[in-house]
Parts: sequence; structure tokens; C-alpha cells
Amino acid sequence: MAWVAGQIGLDGVAVGLLLSVLIIVPIVGAFLWLDRWERERPRRLASAFAWGASFAAFCSIWSQEGLQSLVDTTVGTDFGAWFRPLVITPVTEEIFKGLFLVWLLIYRRRQITGLLDGVVYAGLVGAGFSFTENILYFGRIITAFAASDTSDVKAVAVLGASFFLRMVMVPFFHPLLVAVFGLGIAAAANKRGRAARVGLALAGLLVAIILHGVWDWAGLAAGDPLLIYKIYGAVMVPVFLTMLVLALVLRKREGKMIAAALPDLARDGHIAPEEVAPLANLGERRRWRRDVRRRAGRAAARATARYQAEASALGIRTTRAQATGNRDGLDEQARTAAAARRGMLEASNA
Repeated sequence: MAWVAGQIGLDGVAVGLLLSVLIIVPIVGAFLWLDRWERERPRRLASAFAWGASFAAFCSIWSQEGLQSLVDTTVGTDFGAWFRPLVITPVTEEIFKGLFLVWLLIYRRRQITGLLDGVVYAGLVGAGFSFTENILYFGRIITAFAASDTSDVKAVAVLGASFFLRMVMVPFFHPLLVAVFGLGIAAAANKRGRAARVGLALAGLLVAIILHGVWDWAGLAAGDPLLIYKIYGAVMVPVFLTMLVLALVLRKREGKMIAAALPDLARDGHIAPEEVAPLANLGERRRWRRDVRRRAGRAAARATARYQAEASALGIRTTRAQATGNRDGLDEQARTAAAARRGMLEASNA
């Protein structure tokens, strides 16, 4: 924020922050909605957003400036004017955004129970990155307009086109690109071989970089001022719709996997028999938490939500183990779910 303020001033930050919040809140809400069946830990979700908004954004800016200077000095500014948006920007931004996902794969691989987890974590990283980037862009747009002749038709047209681009066309851009990498990371998390994990992760990263480069190329091709809109309609919209349909399918599939496993979990003593019905329905889960909050307070409701999430993760791993024979992480998840249930009962009876 200090660097952004140095670029656009405090007034620009104030306006950009307000507009960025208005755009990012529904995007974050959409990814949290996708995560309702098997909710990830709130602190980890917040960390994903914070990584995108802070380290990823700043390190991308810092590295791009340095690499741009290096290219301009060694090759020339004409080459650098194209090389930065086509190569430097896509590579640095997608790598720095994706480092959080790489950390998950290396140190928290057991927490990734399916492809949807990769989409959710990646989407929040991308939302955080967009949050900071939008503050900078909106601040620049507003300050540039305020410094110009505000009655000039061209200035108003530029302002309108910029707002349309940032508020309508681009809001899901960074979350979408990181989600592509997130799919590769989540697919890698369920592979036992190191080569398979590395290959899937790199494939997801490469696709994200290529999509980013195509978008930037469309913005640079001044010979056709409408090319960016053509690329948006021909490439970005189909990719976005594909990702949207995939996320919805994964969410529905996740619910079915959990519901199918609950009777077995009750039979094996992992959950109480009377918990099968409420755990199989999101509305019943919400009423369960509301009743606990009314009876025992917010801490107990949070403990109940944590138990619901851990029981759901156990259900997903149980269904997958029955289908594939892969019991990787199943026993550990059973212990985690048992600990969450004890925590819920203690908090409810306190």
C-alpha cells in the first residue's frame, strides 16, 4: 500500500480501495460458496488472500521493474516494450501468485482433498492480487481523469472504457488464471509419484502463463483496437465458462461423495448415527450451527463448523478409498475428525 500510495497518492488509494472492495467482495463470496461442503480453515483461506494481495503483488511489481531494466539495457527498449507484457509479466505474476499453492502442495498436501480445494485456494490468491492491482489501476484512472479536462468527450470515453474493462471484463481474470494452476496443484496432491506431482503442477502453471500472455498480447496489438474484445470473447469467456461449469460439477460431486460415505462413517463410529442426516444437507448443517450458537455461543458454533468440515473431508477420503483403494491420508483425517468432534462436544457442554 505504501508503494501504491507513492504511485497514485493518498486520494487515489482512497478511491481505488473503495472501488476494489466493491468488486472483490462478491468474488471472494463466490469462492467461499464453492467451499461450503468441506470448508477449509478460515486462517488458511485468509492467508491465501493475503498472499495474493501483499507478497505476490509486491514481488511481481519489484521483479518486473528489475527485469524490464535489464532487458532494456541489454536488448533495447523497443524489444523490452513487447517482452515485458508478453513474457516477464505473465511469468512473474503467475509464479509469485502460485507460490502459495506450491507451499500447500509441499507442506499441507493432506489438506487438499480434491480438485475443488485447488480452485478455492487459487481463486482467493487471485482475488487478493486483483484487490491490490485494482487499487492501483482505479487510482491511476481517477487521478488521471481529475487532472484532465473533465468536460472533454475523449477523457470521459477513456474513463468509461477503463471502468468497463476493470469492473466488467477483468474481475475474475487473476482468480481464473491462478485457478488453472490450482487444478494442477490439486491433481498433483493426490498422486504418489514425485514426477507425476511435478509434471501436473508445471502443466497447470504453463497453461496459466500462456493464457495470461495471450491476453496481454491482445492489449498490445494496436493494429486492431477491438482485438482485446475479440480475444476476450473467443478465449477468456469460454475458459471462464468451462472453469465455472467444472467448479459447479466438482461442488455437486463433493456433496454426493460426502453423503455416500456418511452411513459408513456412522457404522465405524467416526460420527454419531443421528449426525448422518444433518451432515448430508447444507441447510441442516446451517440450522445445526445456528442452534448451537443460540444454546452455547459462537465458540461452540465455530467448533461445530470445524467438525462438519473435518467429517466432510473424512467422507471424501473414504469414498475415494473405496473407489480407488488409495487410503493415503485416510487414517490421519480420521484422527483429525475425531479431535474436531471432541472439541465440538467440549465447547457445546462448556
